[in-house]
Amino acid sequence: MTKKTIRKWFIGAIIAFVVLLIVGILISIFDCSRDRIVFSTFKDLLPLFLGIAAVWLGYCVQRRNAYQQQLRSLWSKLVEAVHYAIQYSCLDSPTQEQYRNVLTKLSVAIDEVRGVFCNLRETDSNIGLYPFEPIKDMYGLIENLDFGASYKSCESKKCHDQIFALWKDVRKEILKEFDREVPTFSHSHWEDLSKGRVYGQHQIPKKST
Repeated sequence: MTKKTIRKWFIGAIIAFVVLLIVGILISIFDCSRDRIVFSTFKDLLPLFLGIAAVWLGYCVQRRNAYQQQLRSLWSKLVEAVHYAIQYSCLDSPTQEQYRNVLTKLSVAIDEVRGVFCNLRETDSNIGLYPFEPIKDMYGLIENLDFGASYKSCESKKCHDQIFALWKDVRKEILKEFDREVPTFSHSHWEDLSKGRVYGQHQIPKKST
C-alpha cells in the first residue's frame, strides 16, 4: 500500500469518526423517545463501529509494512544493477560474460519494478507506460556499448556520466515512496563543522555530496 493510499484511508477514518461523533451528539439532543432508545442503541453500536475501523486501519498498516519490505527488496536490486552498469562503463575491454551479467541484472531490475508498481495509465486494453523510464534507458546504454572487440571505449565515459545522471534523477522519485526520517545522530561535516576534525587530523580531502 502506497503512502498516498494509506493517507487516504486514515483521513477517511478520521472523517468517519467525526461524523459518528456529530451523529451521536445530534441523537443525544433530539432523541425524545421513551427511555432514549435510539441514543442507547447508538451507544451500544459505537464500540462495534470503532472496532471495525481499528481492524481496518490495522490491516492498512500491515499492508503498508509489507509494501515497504517489497520496496526495500526492489531498492537493493536496483542499486546493485545500476552500480554494475556504472562499473561496466569503466572497464577497458569487458568480456561477453561481464556484458551478459550486467544486462541480466538490469533486466531483472526492470521487471522487479513491474512487480511492485503498475504501469502509468494501465488498463485491461492498454499496457500503459513504464513508471521509471531511466532504468530501461540504462539497459539501452549498456547494450549500445557492447563488449570485447566491439566495445565502444570512446563512448564509455559518456555512457558512465549518462547512467549516473539517470540514476540520480530517478532515485529521487523512487525514494519518495519510502518512509524515511532524518537520523537522530548524524555525521556530516557540512552540517556540523566539529565533525570535520578527523579530516584535518588525517589530511583527508572533503568531497561535496
